[in-house]
Amino acid sequence: MKNLRKVYAVLTAFLIFSCTKTVTETVVEVEEFDRDIFYLSTSVCNCNRSGIELLEALIEDEKQIYKIMFYELRYNCLSKYGTKLWIPSSCNNTQYMEDLMDSLYVIGIDINDF
Repeated sequence: MKNLRKVYAVLTAFLIFSCTKTVTETVVEVEEFDRDIFYLSTSVCNCNRSGIELLEALIEDEKQIYKIMFYELRYNCLSKYGTKLWIPSSCNNTQYMEDLMDSLYVIGIDINDF
């Protein structure tokens, strides 16, 4: 499963940066991707869990791949579920997600900057 995630991350990075010279740099970072992260956008709950794990990983270890994965996850989840993502539930902890985003900005990480 971990190898499948690495392959998916490499393919995603390749597609995003296929027209730039930074593909090599991105692939190097993907090879160093050693954290097991839950990454699904099949429901609002999975989107929240995936987003939280990516943001926590980014706070712990600022790697470009986490930003890329979060950006893609956010796009997929917003296009599928829209405003449902802002409705708190037992599995959709919107406040914790906001706290993580605030923490990123406080430590100088702009999640929207590639």
